Amino acid sequence: MTKIFLSIVILMGLSLSATAAELSPGNLAGDYKVSASVGFQKVYLNFRVLDTSRFEIQRVYPSGRQDEVCSGTYAMNASLMWDMLMMASGKVFKGVFVCPSKPGKNVDFNIDFKNKTTDDLVQGTTVVVTSSLAPGYAINAFVKKQ
Repeated sequence: MTKIFLSIVILMGLSLSATAAELSPGNLAGDYKVSASVGFQKVYLNFRVLDTSRFEIQRVYPSGRQDEVCSGTYAMNASLMWDMLMMASGKVFKGVFVCPSKPGKNVDFNIDFKNKTTDDLVQGTTVVVTSSLAPGYAINAFVKKQ
């Protein structure tokens, strides 16, 4: 009886730890709310990952007004970083999008997820964003899956 109980407890523990999956293009699909402070301004975005390579992005204002929906493509790359004097791996979302009103202007950006998991995105987490719109600046952004 004790062996059965112990087996059940171990299996339950393994199933709980399996819910926090490493980020990949296969498990990023969904809608996200993003907020970031850029200079003296707060920026809000609707961010929708459509599949393993495409996404949409839209700026939203506190008044409720929304800009046009811009479309883009992305890839996930592994990154290496020093974390607490140890080498650790993370994930970087490398995206490029274009807006219908400016068809010739591509915007490149990277989202450094570091070692975040799918659970972190559901609970809401801070990531680091770099963009061709603000070269040389790293922006902390709060991302929460809806």
